[in-house]
Amino acid sequence: MEWNTALESFGSSLGIDALVPDADGSCSLLFDGENEVTFTHDEEDHSLLLYCEIGSAASLSKDACLALLKASLLGAETGGAALSVHGALDSVVLWKRFDDNALTPETMKIAVNGFLAQVAAWKKRLAELCAAPGVEEAPSESSSLDTMSNFGMFV
Repeated sequence: MEWNTALESFGSSLGIDALVPDADGSCSLLFDGENEVTFTHDEEDHSLLLYCEIGSAASLSKDACLALLKASLLGAETGGAALSVHGALDSVVLWKRFDDNALTPETMKIAVNGFLAQVAAWKKRLAELCAAPGVEEAPSESSSLDTMSNFGMFV
């Protein structure tokens, strides 16, 4: 399904009529009043990127950075997403790439719900890492998230 059509249908399923990307192929939506997720389509790469700022990079200790890098390795502890630092914004960003040939309103719903679950988990975990900088653990496997649920879903 074409990106513009998929986004418009996805928006309609959320009660947002005529949702369209901007001139750069991007669109940002605020979920739960606190999670701004940006959808960016790359026509040449045939991909959709979802990303969300999850916290400040300024308060990251060395141990916190190492914990984020370990958790981000191959997306195994992030549901297939990656953690990065956006230098200009001084933010930690969670992002995930999806292949655009699998875009339908239903697959977008599944992808966004899975991504939002990771956003919530990593916002909490990042706050914990910054509050206790010596802790290097990723979210526990006993959490309610299946951290591998979205791994490879569209790749």
